[in-house]
Amino acid sequence: MSEKIPVRFRDIKDVNKFVDILSKFEGDFDLYCGRYCVDAKSILGILTMDLRNPMFIRMNCNPSEQHEVIDTLHANALA
Repeated sequence: MSEKIPVRFRDIKDVNKFVDILSKFEGDFDLYCGRYCVDAKSILGILTMDLRNPMFIRMNCNPSEQHEVIDTLHANALA
């Protein structure tokens, strides 16, 4: 199981940016809010969550891509 990476969204633009970033990578990404889980590449799925609550992402991709995803999310102030 991969590590939990906390993510935060200030508004809908952040959600769009987040999905756009993840769409560039192979692999599966799940976004969790409590016990609720959605596909992190799905704008509609993410928008069903309360964006004010703490969320985290789990990644199922190769380790080199994981580091690149994390760095990109940090650079865009999403993680």
